[in-house]
Amino acid sequence: MTGKQTNINEDDELIEDAIELLKTGEFKNDLNLQKTITMFQRRFRIDWRRGFNLANVLRDRGILVNPIVDEEISEKLSKRNNIF
Repeated sequence: MTGKQTNINEDDELIEDAIELLKTGEFKNDLNLQKTITMFQRRFRIDWRRGFNLANVLRDRGILVNPIVDEEISEKLSKRNNIF
């Protein structure tokens, strides 16, 4: 298995674990983006970038439903797109 394939599988597992975490109610879904990412970082021992990407994927799938996080992710993505 290639390194890239391993990363994809790890990300899929991370997403599944995050979905389960959100379903348990243990994770507060009313936090701002920074606190959400920090919670993911502490729970899954990941860096900020992976925490942001995880929040973005969960938002896109309709699992992380939070207007504050949604707006902050949109702002960060638009800033990122303006840089490139």
